[in-house]
Amino acid sequence: MSSAFPGGNPNDPGYWEVIFDVIPFPVYVADTTTFDIVCANRAMKQRVEINPGDKCYAAIYQQPGPCSFCKMKELEAAAAAGTNYLEFEHFNDLDDHWYQLRETIVAWFDGRRAKYSIAVNISALKEVQNALAEAHAELALKNIRLNGALHSEQEVTLNQRNFLAMVSHEFRMPLSIIGGAAEVLEIYTRGKPEAVEEIGKIDRAVHRMSDLIDVCLADARFTSAVAALQVRTVEIAPLVEEICREKAAFGGPERLHLSIGARTTITADPALLRVALSNLIDNALKYSPAASGPVRVSLESGPTQTVMTVADHGPGIPADEAERVFEKFYRSPSATGTKGAGLGLYIVKQIIESHGGRIEVGAADTGGSKFTITLPMASSPIG
Repeated sequence: MSSAFPGGNPNDPGYWEVIFDVIPFPVYVADTTTFDIVCANRAMKQRVEINPGDKCYAAIYQQPGPCSFCKMKELEAAAAAGTNYLEFEHFNDLDDHWYQLRETIVAWFDGRRAKYSIAVNISALKEVQNALAEAHAELALKNIRLNGALHSEQEVTLNQRNFLAMVSHEFRMPLSIIGGAAEVLEIYTRGKPEAVEEIGKIDRAVHRMSDLIDVCLADARFTSAVAALQVRTVEIAPLVEEICREKAAFGGPERLHLSIGARTTITADPALLRVALSNLIDNALKYSPAASGPVRVSLESGPTQTVMTVADHGPGIPADEAERVFEKFYRSPSATGTKGAGLGLYIVKQIIESHGGRIEVGAADTGGSKFTITLPMASSPIG
């Protein structure tokens, strides 16, 4: 099926050329049977020398006969289906450019069936599309490599965690046996001060090892991308009381003084919070000389936050080291002679900040250091 060509004077082909000249893209009309050029606009004539009566395949495409560019069969099929035009992209080897073409079967003014063809140079668009395709392919390749690297890292992290869990189990079992044996020995050596003192050393060593395992496991959790806090509502005062009782059992009750204000709850991971508070109190006891007076632990709660302070009688921390003491593996020069791996305060800070809180250190009235932990209340979101 063909349609009447729109507008114009059908008796004057030049009139059509005037109309087509306003189109900035090459346009020509050719007889669908003889392939004779009927008319062409200025844009087409600027590209090739073309005159009415020339064969379109010779004048435009420099071919000896009808070329593959002529899609008359497809146009006829489209017309039979009720559509009188085709649109397609074509790469022209003669000028190395891509074109978007639209060819339409029309009824020319003299009764002939003709093909109206318009070509839009889309080379710039193709370059952009090709650049985007190359960028997309490169991005996809990088994404594959990144996912592979991430998978490998997660696998390594999982293996590390499994190894730490295995080591933890392997250490905890003999530590539990040693601790149990020490308790039995304590029963049989009552009244023998020298034996009691040695058993006390065993107990303290067992607890130090156990705390060190807790710190290492907590560090592994924070270096794992798959780790997440397991939070619930926690009554913090009983937790602090329990930790202080445990520490007093080994260091002596006179070495700790606990003060608790209003009792409140917070939202926290209780296992991690216990590691943090236990390490902070242990740290204070470790750096305070035995006869220097009690480490003072206080717990106060306001309307939006809970504040815990731990003040010791140690050598104190210089102002220029106030931030560095929370760095991983950092050991202050003043800590020389005191056992430690430089992990404790780092882990404490990581745990507190993972709960949306903060920790600071300053000078205590006792001459040592005072650590202040601030934690949001239960209703506050965890950052």
